[in-house]
Amino acid sequence: MNEKELKKLKNLAEQGDKDAIIELGKFYSTESCSEEIFYWVMKAAEQGLPEAQYAIGDYYAVDLDTSEDWDEYGTGENWKEAFRWYLKAAEQGYPLAQNDVAECLASGTGVEQNKEEALKWFIKSAKNGCVAAQLTLGIAYEGGDDYIQVEYNPTEAAKWYRMAADQGDVSSQYNLGCLYLTGNGVEQDYDQAFKFFSLALDKEPTFYAAMCNLGYCYEMGYGTSQNMQKANELYLEAAEHGDTTAAFNIAESYELGKGMEKDLDKAIKWYRVAAEDGDEEAKEKLSDLT
Repeated sequence: MNEKELKKLKNLAEQGDKDAIIELGKFYSTESCSEEIFYWVMKAAEQGLPEAQYAIGDYYAVDLDTSEDWDEYGTGENWKEAFRWYLKAAEQGYPLAQNDVAECLASGTGVEQNKEEALKWFIKSAKNGCVAAQLTLGIAYEGGDDYIQVEYNPTEAAKWYRMAADQGDVSSQYNLGCLYLTGNGVEQDYDQAFKFFSLALDKEPTFYAAMCNLGYCYEMGYGTSQNMQKANELYLEAAEHGDTTAAFNIAESYELGKGMEKDLDKAIKWYRVAAEDGDEEAKEKLSDLT
C-alpha cells in the first residue's frame, strides 16, 4: 500500500467506515507497534478481525501498550489481557492464536494452567497448519517434552513432524529423519532419513546435528553411496561448531584411519572435546589412549 492509498484509508477509517477500519487494522497488524498503530489495530480487533485480535494479544504480551518505547520487549505483566485477545482470535479459527492459547494454557501464563485444554488447542492449531503446534505435538508424542501430557506414541509424533516438515520446518525435518534412521514410529527407511537430514541442512546450513547425522549416512552408505571422506568433512565441521557426537565420530576416524590417515594426537584432541561435553564413551577412549 502506497502513502496515498494509506492516507485515503485512514480518512475513511476516521469517518467510521468499518471496512476501512478492518483493512487498516489488517495492514498495521504485521507492523512494529506504535501508539497510532495500536489504536487502529485495536479498532479492527474490536470489529472482530482475527489478525488484529492476535496482534493485540502480542502487544499486551510484551507490554507494548504501556511502554514508552514501542519496540522494547516488556515484562509481560499484561498476559491476562493478552490471553483474552488470543482466545478471541483462536475461537475464530486463527491458527497462530490457537497455538498461543495452547502455550498459555500449558504454562499457566495469563490463565490457570490446564494441560488437557492446552492439548485440544495445540491439535486445533496444528490441524489448521500452524508449524509451531505441529512441532510441539511431535516432540510431546515422541516423549521429549512434558510441556503437554500425552502418552508416548512415536507413530503419532511422525505424523505431526511430517506435517511441519512438509512446510519446511527444519527441526521437524531433522526429527523425522531421526525416526526414519532408527525405524522408531515409522518403517525404517534410510533413503527418507538421508532426504530429511539433507533438507534440514540445505535450509539451515548451521544445523550441526543434521550435519553430523548426514555424515553418518555417508559413512554407512544409508540413502546414498558410501563416502567416508565426505562423512569426515561433515563430522569435522560439525565438531568444530560444538556437536558432541560429531567430535566423537571424527576422533574415531582419526584413531582408526577411517577415510584418512591415522592421527592419534588429533583423535585424542577430539575425544577430549567429546568427553568434556559429557560423552562417556569418549572418556573411556581417552583412558585407553592416554
